Parts: sequence; C-alpha cells; structure tokens
Amino acid sequence: MLKMTPLMDEISTKWEPIFIDVAQEVLLATDVQQLVSIVNKYQFKFVNVSRIHVVLRTLNEINSDCYSEYNYINGEVCTHKNYEILDFDDEPGLAIMSAEQFEHSYPLLAGERKYLNFSSYCRIPLLVDRRVVGWAEFQSNQVDEFNSLVVSKLRQLANIISIGIGNVLNKEKSKTKEKQLREEKKSCEVLVDITNAVLSQDSLQGLAKTLQSHMKKHFGIEHLSLMSIDHEQQELVCHDVYKVNSLQALTSKSNSLGTDLNIRRIKIFETPAEIVFNTKKPLLICKEQLQSYQLKYKFCEHIIAHNLNSACVIPLLFRGHIWGALKFCHKDKDYFKHCDLDLLQQVGARAAMGLNNFHLNAEFAQTAQLNEPVVSEDIGEQSEFSDIVCQSQAMAEVLAKVKMVAQSDCTVLILGETGTGKELIARAVHQLSARKAKPMVKMNCASVPAGLFESDLFGHEKGAFTGALTQRIGRFEMADQGTFFLDEVGDMPLDLQPKLLRVLQEGEFERVGKHQLIPVDARLIAATNCDLLEMVNNKEFRSDLYYRLNVFPIVLPPLRERRDDIGLLAKHFVNEIATKMNKTITSIPAETLRLLALLPWYGNIRELRNVIERAVITTQGKVLSIPISELKALLPSGHEQVLKPKADASMEQDEKAAQEEQDLEREQIIAILKETNGIVAGPKGAAIKLGLKRTTLLSRMQRLGISSKSFAS
Repeated sequence: MLKMTPLMDEISTKWEPIFIDVAQEVLLATDVQQLVSIVNKYQFKFVNVSRIHVVLRTLNEINSDCYSEYNYINGEVCTHKNYEILDFDDEPGLAIMSAEQFEHSYPLLAGERKYLNFSSYCRIPLLVDRRVVGWAEFQSNQVDEFNSLVVSKLRQLANIISIGIGNVLNKEKSKTKEKQLREEKKSCEVLVDITNAVLSQDSLQGLAKTLQSHMKKHFGIEHLSLMSIDHEQQELVCHDVYKVNSLQALTSKSNSLGTDLNIRRIKIFETPAEIVFNTKKPLLICKEQLQSYQLKYKFCEHIIAHNLNSACVIPLLFRGHIWGALKFCHKDKDYFKHCDLDLLQQVGARAAMGLNNFHLNAEFAQTAQLNEPVVSEDIGEQSEFSDIVCQSQAMAEVLAKVKMVAQSDCTVLILGETGTGKELIARAVHQLSARKAKPMVKMNCASVPAGLFESDLFGHEKGAFTGALTQRIGRFEMADQGTFFLDEVGDMPLDLQPKLLRVLQEGEFERVGKHQLIPVDARLIAATNCDLLEMVNNKEFRSDLYYRLNVFPIVLPPLRERRDDIGLLAKHFVNEIATKMNKTITSIPAETLRLLALLPWYGNIRELRNVIERAVITTQGKVLSIPISELKALLPSGHEQVLKPKADASMEQDEKAAQEEQDLEREQIIAILKETNGIVAGPKGAAIKLGLKRTTLLSRMQRLGISSKSFAS
C-alpha cells in the first residue's frame, strides 16, 4: 500500500480511480523500462491510448547530451540511445497534433517505427525536482482524441510517470553510490595491504615478491617486475617475479609463496620502459604491439612475460623524483584498458616510497661510516682531570703546570680569554691540593657592586652601616683552611686592593665595623681575562698586588690555538646536552667536525657549547645537524671561503685527473681496435684482448665516442 506516500494525498476524487493502481505499481518499478511496460498495460476509460513512449535526457561517455528512448512496440519495451540532437526543441512543451501535422512538423522522425500507424499524438514534459528530464508521448488510433479534458488527465498520468522516474533515478543513484563505496573500500584495503607490505620489507627482493603476491590476490597479476634505476650505470636492475604452478613448484627451487625471482640488469635505452621514464606516464602494451617496438628496443620481447598477453608499466615517482618502474603482466590482452589505472598508479606510488626508503637507508649506512660517534674513548681518559676534555699539546702543558703547583700553597694566577675554562683549572688545582677536603669558595669581582665589595669579601658586624641588621661572615673567612677563587680580579676596585694584599701577606683581615684582626688560612687562586701588566702601567691596578698574585701564572690558550680539542669538546657537549634533554644523538658528521675546527671561536669553549646546544635542540634524527648558514654567521665578514667543502677545493684537480684517465682509456681502446681492424667480438676481437665483455666494451666505446667502423680495413 502507498498510504504513506505524498502522492496519495493528491490522488482523490479529482483523479481517475485507476491512477491509484498505476501509482502503486510505478513506485515499485526498479528501472524505466519496467515503468514504461507498467503504464502501457493499463486500459484507461477516459482515453483511447494505443502506445505510451518515454524519452529521457542523459549524458553520454563524453558528458554530452544523449537521449534514452523507451519505446513500446508490439507489446515490448525497446530501449535505444540516440546520440544525435532530436528534431524537438531544447525544452519541449505540450504538443497535440494529428499524424499529418506530426509528419509535417517532424519529417525526420515520422519514418521511425515508433511513429507508424497512429492518428493522434500528444507530448507532455516530464519534470523531476522541477527540472525537465524528458517527455512522455501518447499515441492514439482515434482522430482528435486528445481534447482539453483528456489532456488534463494525461497530465496527471505524466505526473505519476515523473514521480516513478524520479524514484527509479534515486534508486540508481543509491546503487551507484553503494557500488562506488564498495570499490573505494576495496581500493583502500588494497592500498593498506600494499603499504604494510612495503613498510615491512628490508630488501628489494622481498619487496618484489610481496608486491606480486598482493597484486595476484587483488588483480590477478601473473607476473611483476620491480625495476630500479642505477643512474651511475644507466641501467635498470629488474627483479622479475613469476607465478609458479604446482608442477613447476615440485621441480624447481621456487620459494614457499609459489613464486620464482630472477634478477637481471639491462640498459635503460634497450627497453620500452624508457618511454615511461621520459613521459612519467603509464605505458600499456599488448602482444600485437610488440613488433612496432622491436626496431628500437633490443629487449622488447621481455616486456611481456611468456604465456601472457598484456603489460602495464607504471613510473615509480616519489616527491617528483623517478626511482624506477613497476611492470604488471596479465593473461587478458585488454585487461589494463578496462582496469582502474589510477589504483595501479597509487600502488606504484607506494612501491616508489619503498624504493626511496631503501636508497635512503643505503645513504644513511654510507653516511654513518663518515660520522664520528659522540661517545669517545678519549673523553675522560685522565682520571685526575675528569672534568677537563682535551687532547692537544697546549692543554697537556697547562695540566702539567696544574699538577706541579697543586701540592704547594702558593698563589696561582690563571690568565686567558673569556670562555677558556679558567674556573675548571682553578677547581683542578683545588682538587689536587691537600685542601681538597675543604670548600673552594668563589667570588666574581665583576658581579659585586663597588659599595658592597668589602663587605662581601671580608664580612661585616651588626650595625656597621645602614642595613647591616646582622653579622655577616665574608668569603675569605668562609674559605678558611680551603681555597678562595677570585674570578675577574682585574675588576676589583682600586681602593680595596691594599686590603687584599694585606691578607695575602699577613694572613689576617678586619671585618667592616670591627677593628679586630681575624686570622685566616686560605689559598688564593685568581683569574682574569685582562692584561694586568698593562693595567699596572696605566695605574689601573696596583703593582704590588700584581706581583703578589703573579707568583705562579698559568696561561690558558684560546680554543683557536688548540683545534685538536674542538672535535673532542663537540662530542662531549653533544653527549652531555642530549642526555639532559632526553634525546638520542649518536654521531656527528665528519664534515661538520672539520668545519667546526676551522672557525675562530672568539667566545672560546663557551661559544662552542652554545652552538652545540642549539644544534642538539634543532636536530631531529640521531646525527647532529648544524646548518652551514649558522656556521657562516660565526665568521668575520669576508672569511666565508674558509667553510668551503674540501671537495670544492680539490674539484679542479679531481676533474683533471679524471680527464687524464679517460684519455688514457680512449688511447688504449683505439690502439687495440687498430690491431684487430675494428673487430670487437670473437676470439680475435678487441674485447678478448682487453679482457672485457663485448657489451661492456661497446658501452665504453659509446661513452668515449669511438666507432669501430673507423678502424675496419
């Protein structure tokens, strides 16, 4: 029953009772052909209709207007696709005419079988969603059958037909959508299988075999060839996989997957696959077409496997770069003309991704040999100086002085540029001394305000000055029995220098606000990046204090004078910083270490550490990455050529050597060809004399521009 359809609300006493039955059947029709058959089986009391035809507008294969005709002839519905523009208007409206008028108006149509033997004709447009989708044609054997009353009822019938057609079209759309979704789901399953297969393989042989297995399962592919380009040799490395039948499997050494793998190499220009590399588009070939390729390509017969009839060669493109090609063979000669070529290309894209990964892994393996591990056995070899990383002769001399002075109690003056590690040397002196059990108290003269310097150095009593609410012990007193490290001593106020000198000479001092001498036993280690002697000459530093401090000077070399240590320090900092950041960086490129050793490092070790820390933060993989632009920024203007790679410096020399080698090879081949009168192959040919294969010699002759015909007698 159709009680729930909106159409039933309109079918009432105003409509013919028979329309209810027509509507019920029409709405159950699964296609237009069935719908036309339904409306033609009814006999309508209000009109004498002999035939009802339906013409619908559709789109053909090239999306142009096409007319689908459903003609009721001799009790059957005949379908016909008309690709020509009909004689009707673009938007046909209501038309009522006799047979004579129809013949006069549409002479080209009048002779068709569907328009024979009628007396009256009526055409009514069919609207679906307020859009004209075609028209219904009513024919009668009675003259003047279609009066206004009849036409009004035929309009109602046309509305029923229109609703039925809309219902059929919706069903077809649903089926098409359902089919499309099924195909998309299947395509997704295929691509997921292929992607997983590609990612799980660690060799080209394994990749070729698993690809063939999946292509056989999803597409019925009997043969597959994974062709990888060897750019250096201009060759294709072909991994050919064949499906092995049960009888062959018993008599051959094929694997358990039922496939046989063969690896061969061919020149790119000797196979039609060259077309794919030039056009970057798929190539479809059937056996009948092979003859047209045989004149140009030597290995043309190999493009389609034995007992198969068609082939499809897909370029393997990844990020715009072509890595090779993938060839499929099928027993059906027209298979690839009708298959989903886009899906095959997506399969090719995944295979290209696999090839790219194999090439990258090979490059990484090669690059890894050029990388330096960040954990070096040289680091921390000397247990006495575990915090000091060095291997240069300059630092060896410094450490020898540290050992020499450590056991004495004399004052040490450490001189060196900023960032050279003066505090580390001071700590080493303390750790090797007899005072190592006591603390080493540090004070940076540059960081203490002048007004608080004396208080910080010697301490003060309660109420000694405004704000002195409690007694405070000074740093010198804290260092009693230990070591006092006075950094940046060149920045000490001139008026306090005599008080420091008194402590060094007498071993006693006074707190601020208390005139009582306090004895102290502390070893002083001073450090500065200033030229104290020049400051003495300029009256900026007391000469007596200078001579008292300069008992045992240790001069630290700048990093640019100990370049042997740069690589070792870089590895140490990478290891230390990466560990703190929970990152895994295992090596540094040898070229990066070479470039680091070329820089002037005016900020010395501190600057190097900052550069390494920034690189550790930005590095994504396990190999430290420092952009060349960042290294250039550390150079003074006009010194960028320092960072040119070694290859650039020796490129001209290498090219010259390569040219000389090529000239020597050319002369040798020409001399042998003269001896053999231009004969290349055979027992007396040039190939035998040179110890080469015929094809290898011909390839070299082609590369060197040598023709054997020039030496034929």
